[in-house]
Amino acid sequence: GEEGNAVMALAEELVKLNPTPVPTYGFGGYNDGSPSDCKLGGQWKLRFTTAADATFSESPKRGKTSTSQEIDCAKGTLTNVVDFERGKLDGFRVVVAGEAVSDKEIDLTFRKVEILRKSRFPKLFGKLSFRLPSKLIRRLSSDKDKRGPYLTLLYLDDDLRIHRSGTGNLFVQSRIE
Repeated sequence: GEEGNAVMALAEELVKLNPTPVPTYGFGGYNDGSPSDCKLGGQWKLRFTTAADATFSESPKRGKTSTSQEIDCAKGTLTNVVDFERGKLDGFRVVVAGEAVSDKEIDLTFRKVEILRKSRFPKLFGKLSFRLPSKLIRRLSSDKDKRGPYLTLLYLDDDLRIHRSGTGNLFVQSRIE
């Protein structure tokens, strides 16, 4: 809609002012950088996206949904975090391995999904973990260049991150303190 178009236009203007020329520096040791110097590390709250599969409308069963991402530069992982306000599930995590392949691009390999259930026996049944068959997913992908999933970092400062996925979706995230 109109508001989404306005956000995308503002994001495109902000990208021109990107203060971080090598946003992947230190991610997984990229460019001989230390992960402790990586500006990507930490927790990021999703503020806007054009990706329909990354947002959840409020529902009577699950209530409000919170989405964020935790980036561990030392491990080279990006964990998508989805938490539900109520219902049988507390939420889920999608763990993605990343490899910086250029100053602004990270190739992604989906590793596993963790489902967080409400249970009377949380240590036994609270977390279910499923490994993802990344090679099979890549083979079945409709991605024409067969590169597989990736993201391009367009803007990064201490508080804000903008990236575009390999499928063309825009993501705007702010750092969680």
